[in-house]
Amino acid sequence: MAAPVLLSIALPTYNRAGFLEQSLVEHRFCSAKYNVPIIISDNASDDDTLEVVEKSRRLNPLISYHRNEQTILPDENFEKALGYADTDYVWLLGDTYFIPKETFMAVMDAISEDEYDVVVVNMVDRVTDIPEQVYSDRNKLLADLGWHMTCLSTLIYSRKLLQHANFVRYRDTNFLQEGIIFEYLSDKPCKVKWIPQHSVMGLHVQGAKKTSWEQQTFEIWTKRWANFVFSLPATYSLDSKLKCIMDHGVKSGLFSFSSIKRLRKKKILNLHSYYLYSKYFPLTIRTRVFLIRIVAVLPAWLFRLF
Repeated sequence: MAAPVLLSIALPTYNRAGFLEQSLVEHRFCSAKYNVPIIISDNASDDDTLEVVEKSRRLNPLISYHRNEQTILPDENFEKALGYADTDYVWLLGDTYFIPKETFMAVMDAISEDEYDVVVVNMVDRVTDIPEQVYSDRNKLLADLGWHMTCLSTLIYSRKLLQHANFVRYRDTNFLQEGIIFEYLSDKPCKVKWIPQHSVMGLHVQGAKKTSWEQQTFEIWTKRWANFVFSLPATYSLDSKLKCIMDHGVKSGLFSFSSIKRLRKKKILNLHSYYLYSKYFPLTIRTRVFLIRIVAVLPAWLFRLF
């Protein structure tokens, strides 16, 4: 009798054929060893994605492919990818990341031994101050790891959570992958496994470029991020929400003073963006607002020069 299929990988993708091909190569061994399906949700790519999938399926029959008729919002494609899976757990994996064998094995061991609502792993060891644990306090989870759980590739969902997820509420927020978790946990006991010693890693493919949201840094990581966290159910305390909001900019380094200067150098920070988003800065950026304004006023060429 075949072993039950415990985990699948849901892999949303869009116009990243080079990254996708490398991802499918990286996951071939673990997919075969643990009987893990890889479910691709293609957001109507117009590059070589289909050819890459067809080639990869000849080597790994556990790959399935679904293509949207037209391009939809990234959040909606994440939802579709998760919806195609019917295993006990689903790992939502970005197409520019891969799961090292050791990380894969650690997650398989965890979900084989116990039942969890969610399992969270690290990302290139970026969380160094939170020890391994099982969270039963939703507010502590939000305060400790809410900032980190924005990275969809670190999240493994239980089927029970996905069956009751409120996807509609979090569409077009940029944070659907996290919103459905904290919405689900808002009114019930919480059991989330955190595995900090194992990480997902970024793929590096020669000649392939990752589309960046950098031009939307302030829109996403000040306005949208703050509004998203504040919109979480009232069972989450204000203190845990405020800490979660601030921790992303601080712990990711996104809004360190050196990063602020880099954003000015690229003209992403300017007087227009300053006035548009400055009301969110006290919540999301530890650097003093008046210092950001000074940087926004100084000419961009000055920062390119030095």
